[in-house]
Amino acid sequence: MNDRAPYVNLRVGAGKFFYGSGCIQVLGREIARLGGRPLIIGGPTTTPLVLGIVEGEFAGLGIEPVVRIHTGACSRGWAEAYKKEAEERNCTVIVGIGGGKCLDLAKCTATFAEMDLICVPTSVATCVASSSVCIMYNDDGSPDGSVAMNKEVDVVVADTAVIATAPKRTLAAGILDSVAKYPEVIHNNSINSYRDCDIEKYICTVNSKAIYDFLMGEGCNVYDNGAESGRMTDLILTNLLHTSVVSGFSCGVNQLALAHGLYDCVRRSFTREAADMLHGEIVAVGVLMQLKFNGMPDAYVAEVRALMRHMHMPLTLAGIGIEPSKENINILMDYLIPATALTEADRPRLADAMKVIID
Repeated sequence: MNDRAPYVNLRVGAGKFFYGSGCIQVLGREIARLGGRPLIIGGPTTTPLVLGIVEGEFAGLGIEPVVRIHTGACSRGWAEAYKKEAEERNCTVIVGIGGGKCLDLAKCTATFAEMDLICVPTSVATCVASSSVCIMYNDDGSPDGSVAMNKEVDVVVADTAVIATAPKRTLAAGILDSVAKYPEVIHNNSINSYRDCDIEKYICTVNSKAIYDFLMGEGCNVYDNGAESGRMTDLILTNLLHTSVVSGFSCGVNQLALAHGLYDCVRRSFTREAADMLHGEIVAVGVLMQLKFNGMPDAYVAEVRALMRHMHMPLTLAGIGIEPSKENINILMDYLIPATALTEADRPRLADAMKVIID
């Protein structure tokens, strides 16, 4: 076992997590409970949709929101600007509505302003709604590190009916982003019982395997049938809460592995080429590489690839805009080896694993 710190500060889950069809109706009273004066940061399509549903309740509670439709980057600069506005307008709570960019920006704004936070996810593309870290970018789309929140998200309102209106592309991306957790958690490790690792790592392993099994079993059904699948609410709980719990327990146990390592490298070194790709689409390509690197049976790779093909996802580096040239392959490998705790001795094994996303 590795030496352990004297204590660990886990920030896992959310203070309240509402989910199910129609739960958007609790938004007004949760805002009122947290002071009643919200600054809302949201996307141009989903924010009017949500506000249209709750406008009557807002009026009845006397809630007059400050609404900012955000189309720029999820940057520290924007978070500082919204913090300043929230303070100037005497707001008491930050509300994020939309996908990953708007929710991470709302989370960062609330962290900088030391205000309460409500997240209203409108897709399941990532687990950002209930994670306690804000992934930040520069204005050109390149990564700018992360901001750790000083507490969990106060409230998440994940309405099945609202999320079911999201494009299928975001649904596919979210499914594969969560599928990635299991092969990544066992990256370069052999974990068969709690005796093989720290308990945090074992919690990650057991839960990520449950997520993997559910999504591989129900992914096609939910993608094809949406709310009529009978599993959309289950998928919302899986992607937006269960996955973030795994991420929360992964802090400090080196969860960055090949799938998300590929994402990070692509955003840094191929920012322009992959600008139109969703987070989960890039991660999905990395999942195929991760499975091969882990030495898992070829049936695993074939099963995940079949799911991706069914959902019309990119399957190769070329599919996410990266020419598989020798130069580009070297850029990826030179980043992935140190970023995922590999050594130069692992380079041949990594090169072999990368073949599954080149051919």
